[in-house]
Amino acid sequence: MPAPSDPLASLPSGVKLLLRSLHNLIPEKLTETNYLAWSLNVQTALSANLLLGWIDGHEAASAPTISKNDKTVPNPEYTSWTIVDTQIRACILAVISPSVHKHARGFTTSAALWDALAARYNSVSTAHVYHLERRDP
Repeated sequence: MPAPSDPLASLPSGVKLLLRSLHNLIPEKLTETNYLAWSLNVQTALSANLLLGWIDGHEAASAPTISKNDKTVPNPEYTSWTIVDTQIRACILAVISPSVHKHARGFTTSAALWDALAARYNSVSTAHVYHLERRDP
């Protein structure tokens, strides 16, 4: 009987490493008040694995189809990009708290999810930091 294949085998090495070490790299889940620290940890982990471009827009999707021999066929680059993007989105979803998770539904790309989380929680974190800095010692 052949050994079962590794479902991560076809993924780029950066994605495999991120998936295997995610909870060590990002020890604290995103809450309503820790966006700045959480986002720094996530960005650092993605950058270290050459995956930051998926959330910052530098690694944009190719066209879903291409023309080959006068036929429209699925674009293998788009398929690969989609697999990596979906894995990154799954990683982000794995490191957010249940109270935040309800605001992370319905996004089809990791960049859209990232932007939505930043729009919602970055201002909360900034206001929280400002409040803490203004408190009397």
